[in-house]
Amino acid sequence: MENIASTERHPLKGRVPMKPDYEGFTERVVNDYSNIENPRLKYIVTNLIKHLHEYLVETKITDQEYEFAWDFMKRMADMTSPERNEFILFADVVGVSQLIETLNHQSQNQPVGFALLGPFYRDGAPFRERGSSTASDDTAGKRVRIFGKVLDYENNTPIAGAILDIWQAATNGFYENQDENQPDYNLRGRFKTDENGTFEIIALMPTAYPVPTDGPVGELLMAAKRPPMRPAHIHFIVTYPGHETLITQIFVKGDPMIYEDVVFTASANMIGDFKEEGDHFRLNIDFPLKHGESTMPKAPVPTEGGHHGYH
Repeated sequence: MENIASTERHPLKGRVPMKPDYEGFTERVVNDYSNIENPRLKYIVTNLIKHLHEYLVETKITDQEYEFAWDFMKRMADMTSPERNEFILFADVVGVSQLIETLNHQSQNQPVGFALLGPFYRDGAPFRERGSSTASDDTAGKRVRIFGKVLDYENNTPIAGAILDIWQAATNGFYENQDENQPDYNLRGRFKTDENGTFEIIALMPTAYPVPTDGPVGELLMAAKRPPMRPAHIHFIVTYPGHETLITQIFVKGDPMIYEDVVFTASANMIGDFKEEGDHFRLNIDFPLKHGESTMPKAPVPTEGGHHGYH
């Protein structure tokens, strides 16, 4: 009978079987993916294999730990649907999502920071008139009037016709697709800048809320003794043809929770000065856009998202 550790060629694939230890094993696996024609895909796949193998060798993962890992991923898959993506949530809470944004978009002296999209962006928000509110009349909470300009980052000139897509949670901490008591597309809307590049929006004074903790990601946060809270914020996507899409979040100046953001997003260049004026607040903020490709991210919540109860 042929010895599995033999140096003779294997009759099935004409390859040398692996040694009884891991020496040379990673190289063999990488070589089996060397025929990928797309250079970028080949680079990504082979480097992923190398780093995964290095991690396994370094940590010496046991059989039981490996079983836990694939069961953990299966349970994430079981909780994932068009209305909830546990894998995105996992990437958010371990800092992967924000790191990708930082690597791809951040630069020194960036006036407004780039932020992760988050799991609650919903496509197809209605266009609203200048100065109108994204909140229904019966939505609880104080309002904030948001004023500002969309500008060309290179020459500081105003951009007319830029689109601002905004969304946020209600005071109960739920986005409208989570809450059957909120009207469809409540606290969501799209606005266009005028001929001077300016915009005026009435929104809800933002509220802090916890990320979902009823799944595997919640177990991870509990094991790490990490609070699941996101500081109060409003999401913005700002777009204009020929300019790089700005995905950002604006946080409230003075909110101590900023420093414990469960998804590591809040930073100094995403903090707005929400000033109280009588029965409402006021926020002045400008959004500079760099020249580049204008693209829209894939929405985690579909247009026909409805009310699906994220928790």
